[in-house]
Parts: sequence; structure tokens; C-alpha cells
Amino acid sequence: MSKKIRLFHATKSGNVESILEQGLISRWEGVYLTDSIESAQRWMGWRFAAEGESRFAVIEVEVEESRLVEGMDHSPLMHELFGAGRSLVHPESIPREQVMEVHHFAIGA
Repeated sequence: MSKKIRLFHATKSGNVESILEQGLISRWEGVYLTDSIESAQRWMGWRFAAEGESRFAVIEVEVEESRLVEGMDHSPLMHELFGAGRSLVHPESIPREQVMEVHHFAIGA
């Protein structure tokens, strides 16, 4: 039996309302997740800042560990530069019932 674990997904603040209504919708090969809130902040905070965003959110979800596959986007260079944690992919959408908490962040704060 697989255990449930908590993981994190960073997104633009404007996506939060939709996520709370519909869950995290799988795009391409799945929903990208990481193993800590700090990793989600580091990994996507720089990207959102480069895109001119002033705020972003990290969505905390609970998923079945057995459903996850290793992602390819946190290379050794990303670990070194940003301290990014594990990259994991949930191959299907994550329903809103599995969204546990939303954490909001200001860029540069």
C-alpha cells in the first residue's frame, strides 16, 4: 500500500482561484512537484521575477507516493545554483480535495 506524502507546486498568484476550484490540471506529462516549500520558492521565484511577477503562490498537495515519477528539470546545476530539491511529476491532474494549503509569497521580500 502506498503512503500519502505532501509535496509542493509553485504557480503565479493569478492561478490560485482556479486551482482551488478545479485542482492542479495536468499539462503535457503531468503536474510538476518538489519535496519542500523552500525548493518550490527557489526553483520558481527566480523565473517569476524574470517574468515581472510581484507575487506567487506555492500549493501544498497530498498525493500517493506510488503515483510519482522522477522529473528531469532539477539538474545538478539547478541544485547547485538554486538549492532546488527533488523534481517529481504526478502524471495526472490533482483534484482540489488533495490541495491542503496555499502559501503566498512576495518576490524580493
